[in-house]
Amino acid sequence: MVDIKLLKDLCNADGIASNEQEIRDILIEDINGQVSFDGIGSMIVNHKGVGPKLMFCAHMDEVGFMVRHISDIGMLHLMQIGGVKDSAKSFQAVNVTLEDGKKLRGLMNCSYDDNHKVKDVYVDIGLSSRDEVLEAGVNIGDIVCFASNSEMINENVLMAKALDDRVGCYILKEVDKRLKSINHNNDVYLSFTSSEEVGTRGGKCTTDIVNPDVVFAIDVACAPDLVRNYTNQRQLSKGCMIVHYDKTMIPNKKFLKFIKDVAVENNISFQCDMFSGGGTDAGSAHLVNGGKLAIVLGIPLRYCHGSYSMADLRDVEELVELIINIIKRLDVEKYEVISSYL
Repeated sequence: MVDIKLLKDLCNADGIASNEQEIRDILIEDINGQVSFDGIGSMIVNHKGVGPKLMFCAHMDEVGFMVRHISDIGMLHLMQIGGVKDSAKSFQAVNVTLEDGKKLRGLMNCSYDDNHKVKDVYVDIGLSSRDEVLEAGVNIGDIVCFASNSEMINENVLMAKALDDRVGCYILKEVDKRLKSINHNNDVYLSFTSSEEVGTRGGKCTTDIVNPDVVFAIDVACAPDLVRNYTNQRQLSKGCMIVHYDKTMIPNKKFLKFIKDVAVENNISFQCDMFSGGGTDAGSAHLVNGGKLAIVLGIPLRYCHGSYSMADLRDVEELVELIINIIKRLDVEKYEVISSYL
C-alpha cells in the first residue's frame, strides 16, 4: 500500500534546483541504507552487496522560480527555473521561501507581449513598496514555488504539485524500506538527485561517484489531457511506463526485453512509452565513464510542470513492485548476458 501521507508531504515540500533541503530532510528520516552526498546536494543511499552495482535515481527538484528583481512598487519579478508551462503562470498562489526558511504567501501573475506570449512573471505579496518587501525579509534569489496542497481526489488519484519527480523519490524511499526483507546479492544505490530540471546535473554527478554497472532513471511523463487511444502510452491506472526512446537515451534491446520479461512474469502492468522530446537523469548518467547500461522507468501524470498534476497510486505500486523484482532477478550472470555486445 502506498504511504499517502509521505507522498503528500514530499509534494508539499518546496525545492527548486540546488534548493532541495526540505526534500532531503523528509527522505533521510528512517532511511535504512548508508547515506552520502555528492557536491551539489544529491543524496546517495547504498545497500551494500557483492553482485552488479545498480543505481536507481529520482530527482528531488521541481520546476519553479527565483526572485530576480524587486520593483519600486513592491512586486517580486521572477526568473523561471525549469520548464514551467505558460498556462500556469497567471493567478496562482505561491510560497516565497526566505533565507531563514520562513514562507510568505503571494499571488503570481504575468504580463504578455503583443503576440500574447508571457513576457514577465511577478508575485504580489500584498505590500506596496520595495522597502516594505525588504523589511519583510525578501531577498534576490529567494525561491518561489506553487502553494498547492496535495489531496486525494478519489480513492486512487492524488492531485499535487511537484509529482515530477517527488513520486519517483517516494518510490525509491519505499524500495529502501522493502530491501530489508528481500533476498538479493546486488550492490544497490538509491540516488535522490539535485538539479535535474535544469540539465540533469545530479544524475551525472552521482553516476561519476557511484560508477554503477546499470542506471535506472525513475521519472514521470505527462499524458495528453484529452486522448485515451493507442497514441497515449501514459494513461493513468494502466500501469507504469517502460521507456523505449527519448532524445537523450535509447536503452539496449536485450536490457529492455529483460525488464519487460520481469514485468510479465510478475503480472505487473506496464505501458511501452517513447518521449519525442526531453530527457531524464539517464541521459547524462549513461554517458559517464565510457557508457552505462541504462533505462527509464516511469509514472504517467496528467498536467505536468504546472501548479498541480495527477498520479494514480496503482501505477506507483506497480513500479515499486517492478523495481523490487528487477533487483531480485538481475544477478551477475544475467548482467553479463544483457550487457554483452558479442
